[in-house]
Amino acid sequence: MPDVFGIRYPFRGWGSGSWALPDKRVRFDDFELNYARFQLCRRGSPVRLEGLPLQLLMFLVEKRGQLVTREQISGELWSKDVFVDVEQGINTAIRKIRRALSDDAGEPQYLQTVVGRGYRFVAPNAEEEDASQPPAAGFTVSAEDLGRAIMTAAGLDPESPRATPKPPAED
Repeated sequence: MPDVFGIRYPFRGWGSGSWALPDKRVRFDDFELNYARFQLCRRGSPVRLEGLPLQLLMFLVEKRGQLVTREQISGELWSKDVFVDVEQGINTAIRKIRRALSDDAGEPQYLQTVVGRGYRFVAPNAEEEDASQPPAAGFTVSAEDLGRAIMTAAGLDPESPRATPKPPAED
């Protein structure tokens, strides 16, 4: 597992310059966790969540339904030769995840605390989706139409792309 600035990255390629993230998405309630984009969205809009808490969320989602101990979290996120307050780091990351998910520690919908042991991702309706496939419902555009739209936005005539670009319209 690569180690960059003392943080361990759970996916092959992280920190090595290739950034090979798994091409998948997990949906639960209004949320979508997109591994390839390293992003959490709610109803299609990005939710602000820093890198370390997002990594922890991805790790917990991967182990959904299972107890993940604080030791496992520590081993997954930090290398052994890093001198940080791991307990405080985990607590802070969990707090930020809960805030991003609007989750309540007292009545958790997503992140359950097992006192003295660790955490469990408990969203009952979490569904993994193959990100290489387009969503079942939604907006789709053919490659040809997308190309035409890009050419038009660039000021080119899609019917004669080698022609001189049109000057931008003035307001």
